[in-house]
Amino acid sequence: MKNTKEQAQFRFIMYKRPQNKNFVGICLDLDIVEEDEDPVRLRKSLEEAAQGYLEAVWKNDLNAELLNKQIPLKYRKIVEELENYLHQLHQRSLPKNNFPLQDGQFFTKSVNDLACV
Repeated sequence: MKNTKEQAQFRFIMYKRPQNKNFVGICLDLDIVEEDEDPVRLRKSLEEAAQGYLEAVWKNDLNAELLNKQIPLKYRKIVEELENYLHQLHQRSLPKNNFPLQDGQFFTKSVNDLACV
């Protein structure tokens, strides 16, 4: 589905590497990256950044293509790592300590969830 100003679904990931103190959050469709020690604060910060981005596109009547950015290669690799990590968690017989991620999640927000315009 292609995102428009009226109808969009933004994809987010959050993850933490064992050696790092902070969680990292990324909005895959808008190329927004945030960090925080607290995953709850991080999620709120990501949503607010996406909301601000969406509002700027609306208020400045910018092209809706700005809502459909390509995922940079380095983030695609992280998405794959996160998918593997989450899959691994569901495989009880396999060791869980061979992954470069300690914790992670995917979530989505629609334009209606974010829009305050």
